[in-house]
Amino acid sequence: MHIKNPPPWKSYTVTKKTTLQGVDTIMISNWNSEHAWTYEIDPILEALFRYIDSLSLPETPYVTGRPPVSKKSLLKCFFLKTYFSIDSLRKLVRILQRFRCFQRACGLGEVPHLSTFSRAAKWFREQGFPVFHAQLLKDLEVRYPQIVLIDSTALRSSLYDSQAKWGVSTRYHWFKGYKLHLCTTAEGIILSHVLTTANRNDAAVAPELLVSLKQWDIEFVLGDAAYDSEKVRQTAEQSGILFISPINRRNSEERKDVYGRVLPVFLKTRFGQWLFGLRREIERVFNELKSDGLEQPRWYGFHRYVLHVLCCILMHNFEFLL
Repeated sequence: MHIKNPPPWKSYTVTKKTTLQGVDTIMISNWNSEHAWTYEIDPILEALFRYIDSLSLPETPYVTGRPPVSKKSLLKCFFLKTYFSIDSLRKLVRILQRFRCFQRACGLGEVPHLSTFSRAAKWFREQGFPVFHAQLLKDLEVRYPQIVLIDSTALRSSLYDSQAKWGVSTRYHWFKGYKLHLCTTAEGIILSHVLTTANRNDAAVAPELLVSLKQWDIEFVLGDAAYDSEKVRQTAEQSGILFISPINRRNSEERKDVYGRVLPVFLKTRFGQWLFGLRREIERVFNELKSDGLEQPRWYGFHRYVLHVLCCILMHNFEFLL
């Protein structure tokens, strides 16, 4: 189920304003002051925060010194960062310090130091996300996704991003940034992902995605012509999956192998046309993610983008629970 009304993060943006004294301040444009003072929170974000409270996350045991900040509270802060497309942890800290309603919503007594958020972001990328994502898929009862879709989308970043690479996409042509590779169900639930620089070929990343699908009993994986590779089909076959993609005409003028002879005929059948028509769903997923703020052309830094992408994926899947 998807929310018909557009989420607020489509209209709220965070900008930096320099005062006459030269001091940088953080300003949320299009922000309704009523929300800030009466502690109103969007129902989707409120439901997500309640779901985070129900999760079983390992906490750092308290021994001596300052008590550790709850990982659940820090996780809520990261989703708040994604919700408003805040481009850095430093700005997140400033906004939390300015709006006490956000502190209360995230369960913070006081705003932690920037270094605490940095350590928590590293933990979330490496350990927290897999736990959260696995539990979410379990609650969504994703057990038998017989048909899986695979594709990638371009994510532009700042031209000054030293970690990004130049790549080619059908929409942007040459662009600098990253690529998000996804595997989704036919309903649009994201099963696995890989974020790479823009110069990585889709077929080279596909085996990594296919290996992550072994836990499910999948029959078909559908990709576009960019995945027409013998290595991709062999990797899928090792997992008991039939990988189907159109013939890439750039590879050769005429395919004489069995796959090259049979597939064009199969795609002309009624079942083949219906099956491949399901690929429109993953394109819709990318459109929804981007309309919700997945792509940030002014951002820079791979880890900064990764944190944002992970939260976007979880928020997208969470809406299926509502």
